[in-house]
Amino acid sequence: MAAVACLRVLLDGNRTEVPADQLGPLVAKYSNLFLEVRWKLPRHYDQLSPYAYLLGDPDAEELDTVELAHLSHDLQTKLFGAGVEDAVKLVLFEGDDEAIDTFANWSSEAVLDAMEDPSRLPRGGLLRRIARDGALIEVPEHTESAATAEAFRFGPTIDTAQGVWFSAGQTFIGDVLSCTPVTASTYYSLLDGPDHQPEDTETFDAACVTTALRFLVDFPVIQPLILPVSFSTLVRPSQRAAYEDLLLVLPEGYRHKLSVSVYDTPRGPSFFALKTIRQALDPHFGAIDLCTHDPDFQIQQLGTRAVSSVTLALPDARPDVRLAAIRRFASHASHYRRRRIVAGIANIRFRAERELAIALKVPFLSGPGICRIQSEPVGGRRWEAEALPLLQITPGAAMAAATAA
Repeated sequence: MAAVACLRVLLDGNRTEVPADQLGPLVAKYSNLFLEVRWKLPRHYDQLSPYAYLLGDPDAEELDTVELAHLSHDLQTKLFGAGVEDAVKLVLFEGDDEAIDTFANWSSEAVLDAMEDPSRLPRGGLLRRIARDGALIEVPEHTESAATAEAFRFGPTIDTAQGVWFSAGQTFIGDVLSCTPVTASTYYSLLDGPDHQPEDTETFDAACVTTALRFLVDFPVIQPLILPVSFSTLVRPSQRAAYEDLLLVLPEGYRHKLSVSVYDTPRGPSFFALKTIRQALDPHFGAIDLCTHDPDFQIQQLGTRAVSSVTLALPDARPDVRLAAIRRFASHASHYRRRRIVAGIANIRFRAERELAIALKVPFLSGPGICRIQSEPVGGRRWEAEALPLLQITPGAAMAAATAA
């Protein structure tokens, strides 16, 4: 996976005698000279603004930040002189192309605000500061932390499951869990489109952990329970730490019965973000799915078996747009097979979408056109395509199926 990130230069303009209107051109001049000499081929760079540079290294999984740390020293010396410290800060932003373009056009004030509150960053983006020695420091966060869903004040909930169907075997191979407050205006579901996704993703993610715990206790789990967790939860240090602490409530020895779907994954997650996600989730889950909204998810950037699966969440759009997204996503099937990563499609609603996905041999299918919200898991059940969608199972059927098996 090639390393790509946006480098931003932040200056304390109050500590230099250089006029404000001349700072930008000088930063661009010195930065371009530095990069031209030190950032040698096959590395590449593009100036996006006087203070922003798109850096790439096709031969590395992470940029050489030790080298970049020298730029901070050079700029500080040239613009502020000797004896002035910490007047220059360098930060790296990783994300997809759209997120990087947005970030590159931000003012310095907006970047500083995002360093204090990373929730302001473009969706799926990761911001870190380059220290003097080249180490990458995750920006400060001030988020609420708790060990249980009750501490997040989610309140009384309705716990549900929704089957994921394997088209080749015509069998439900797992259940995506959800947890909806009784006061909510609609049910929550990772699989049924944006109208059914919670605004407070951190609280929702935490509550679904307790849903998993209840289902493990109350039902004979035949196929994995799939927990949803937001990409942003996992790339922000304090939220990730709180989520990892919460996972400790799950009983030991159940890793093979638990999977996780990382929703709102950007088109091109960085190597560092994927590494961080794997380190956080691997000890607890037998499989990791990345759920994205982009049919052109950059699967080519992932290594073999980097994750278990990648799922496209269909957009809320006209039928022709949704069908086109299915075709577009399926056109990358050879890349998924080569990397031994299974492809899936969520938010399937209509028969035409279901039939197209089956015809294109997309393995994992889910959404209201496959299986509606259930009060207990359906994983392990064989279900013919002609009988889809699964509308409602009889309460207690999971126990009966397990007994029959």
